[in-house]
Amino acid sequence: MALGLTTVVIIGVPALMFAVNTLGNITDLERAEAFATGLINETRLVDIGTTNKTELAVLIPEYVTISASESTLTITFTKEGIPETQWKDTFLHPVSLLGSTSAGQYSMTISLVAGTIEIVFASL
Repeated sequence: MALGLTTVVIIGVPALMFAVNTLGNITDLERAEAFATGLINETRLVDIGTTNKTELAVLIPEYVTISASESTLTITFTKEGIPETQWKDTFLHPVSLLGSTSAGQYSMTISLVAGTIEIVFASL
């Protein structure tokens, strides 16, 4: 009986740790996806003129990088053990990022200034 229990513990604990780690990774990815979707949607509202300016308190999740090149906004999730995931959208206007985009809490303002979408992150 003890031998059987030992076998279960030796095999079961690593499998359980893998499952717990996988759940944690999914949560990080889901957090990143929610942030990326929200940022793209809010940027789109300013881009098409639905609103002139959006101000939100946001949390940039860990493992997320934000970049802009011309009219394209890219949010990338990179964490060891998970395939890299990108959310990318191209807008009618050029996109400019101002302020820090590292993980943390920010006041984010999205506005159209002189024909450019400015996304400003100010630390809270």
